[in-house]
Amino acid sequence: MSSFRIEWPEPGIAHLVMDDPERKLNVLHEGAIADLEVALGELEQASELRGVVLRSGKPGSFVAGADVNVIAGITDPAQVVSIVRRAHAAFQRIAALRAPTLAAIDGVCLGGGTELALACDSRIASEEPHTQIGLPEVMLGIFPAFGGVTRLPRLVGVSAALDLVLTGRSLDARRAERIGLIARAVPAAWLIEAAHRRLTELGRLPAGRRRDAYRPNGAVPWLVDATAPGRALAFRTTRATTIRRSGGHYPAPLAAIEVMRAGIGKTVEEAARLEERVGELVVGPVCKNLIRVFLVSERAKKSPVADRGIEPRKIAALGLVGTGIMGAGIAELASRSGIRVRMRDVRPEALALALRTVRGLIDERGRKRRSKPYELDGQMARVTVTLEMDGFGCADAAIEAVVEDLEVKRRVFAELEARMRPDALLATNTSSLSVDELAAGLAHPERFCGFHFFNPVHRMPLVEVVRGAKTSHATLVTAVALARRLGKTPVVVADSPGFVVNRILTPYLGEAMQLLEEGYAVADIDAAMRRFGMPMGPFEVFDEVGIDVAHKAAGVLGKAFPDRMGSAPALGKLVQAGRLGKKTGRGFYRHRGRKREADPALGGLLGLARQRTPQSLETLSERMVLAMINESAYCLDDRVVADADMLDLAMIFGAGFPPFRGGPLRHADSLGLPRVESRLNALRAERGERFRPASRIVGLAAAGGSFGGI
Repeated sequence: MSSFRIEWPEPGIAHLVMDDPERKLNVLHEGAIADLEVALGELEQASELRGVVLRSGKPGSFVAGADVNVIAGITDPAQVVSIVRRAHAAFQRIAALRAPTLAAIDGVCLGGGTELALACDSRIASEEPHTQIGLPEVMLGIFPAFGGVTRLPRLVGVSAALDLVLTGRSLDARRAERIGLIARAVPAAWLIEAAHRRLTELGRLPAGRRRDAYRPNGAVPWLVDATAPGRALAFRTTRATTIRRSGGHYPAPLAAIEVMRAGIGKTVEEAARLEERVGELVVGPVCKNLIRVFLVSERAKKSPVADRGIEPRKIAALGLVGTGIMGAGIAELASRSGIRVRMRDVRPEALALALRTVRGLIDERGRKRRSKPYELDGQMARVTVTLEMDGFGCADAAIEAVVEDLEVKRRVFAELEARMRPDALLATNTSSLSVDELAAGLAHPERFCGFHFFNPVHRMPLVEVVRGAKTSHATLVTAVALARRLGKTPVVVADSPGFVVNRILTPYLGEAMQLLEEGYAVADIDAAMRRFGMPMGPFEVFDEVGIDVAHKAAGVLGKAFPDRMGSAPALGKLVQAGRLGKKTGRGFYRHRGRKREADPALGGLLGLARQRTPQSLETLSERMVLAMINESAYCLDDRVVADADMLDLAMIFGAGFPPFRGGPLRHADSLGLPRVESRLNALRAERGERFRPASRIVGLAAAGGSFGGI
């Protein structure tokens, strides 16, 4: 059956309906484009045609974009160019129809779906929450090449077009209307009626004036978007900003800027040919790695983690013990997801601070999304506080987020178990303590698991769901479902010291300390890892997380893996000196507000006499990255995580490992495992047993294999 069909709701008015019979969501692929070509042939032959409405046959969804799996499998840029040319030709036929055309958008309209809508003369959209319009291709290492880079600036202006293309963000109908991406936002129930009315308006106009176009509103938009010097400045400034933020590691944004710039002043057909440059991006390593990250994250969000017959328990109310930054972040996240939250602390001032923090997070997000005041107040109303455990008996789950102390946490869970229903989920947000040891005193350890968020909670997408030895399948399924409901990406891990992310980060941070003790500067070591692609250098991480927290975690992992992870005495010296990082104003750096600067007193405090200049920053980053790769392989050896895909996803979403490199294990594959083993052995001979290659690396290197995955 065809993905496109023609319906005639009234004489002269055609509905071009996309409704792929083999998929839940409409996506664009070669077969769909072929079906579109057939449907367009019918419209071009219709002599009484007065207007065309492009709409979806799937309720609540327009077009979700192109088929990502197809993009992932393409290795020949010529194949990409062929598909792009075919899409351009089909979309240009829509634009050239003699009758006015209008896209009626209800639901998700992304990527190729937005480009399909841009081919029409005008667009309207339902003002429902599920309607989101955007061009997220840059997140997959490519740019909108079905006419998006060409048509969008002609509709919304250069500035808005650059913002949408380079951020990949989507807009609701009201915001899309505000920038001119759509002509009107209307209630979903009136969408088709409004579409026909808009077609009538367009039909009254001369053919050359039917297409919606950008009209600057004010002097500044006119200078930037409608004059050659203004546009040149916008492109130049945007390019410089993009390079600064991305380190030049992502070619797609820069290519999009150049294609858009070069297309200004050309006809649509001429400018669209420039988009064929996307072919070289599709077959490149950055695109392949970013698509892998997307596919693995979709697997983490949707795949079952136990028997499909086990249904997760519904979580309507959550008890939360601990009201620090982490606890407040969890409370805001849960209340945003419609869950009632009961926060408990023993100090009234801690509860008051937590409420202020929650309100601040709600207001910050509300400003960005332009939420209505009653929506923000409604979310805040779902958060209540208590000095006791009253109200916890009504909760469906409880999460503990108190200090990292085994006995303190055990007392909390003993109290929770005595007050909560027998079927309620109990979870700890510990980052370093054993889930099994925490569960040892519980009467029902089968309902207990780890639920490890990363700070800041409202920004970091990962949750490590830790399965203890006695955690039941039902508990695991419920915990994973809760993480997904909270909008997080869950990765199931075994109960092992440091779980996955902190375990892999510890030897990485430890190697940074080794380099410091060898005389290399803090600034050089941090710069080496930023150049590699990490969002922060290791000493910036220490100061951000808190040196006391890092010291405690290093102690736990040092006891568990003494051959590879030391006790970090330098961290202990800083803790004794009260230099705990950003929160105290001094750590490895001096902090003044948002400014961070080197501290000349650091060397004397730590007894660092030597000063060395590296041959290159790459010689520093190699040691730290190899430490991460090696520990990642040890994690697979110990079966801490299901496979290389999930480990890489955890490190990207939880530690900021550069997505364009695909994760530590995918990066190891790209280097070649024989080379990785050789460099580890060389460092082992030079620096010690901490670089002994994991057995997984040795075996795969000997067999000519790889960590593989999607």
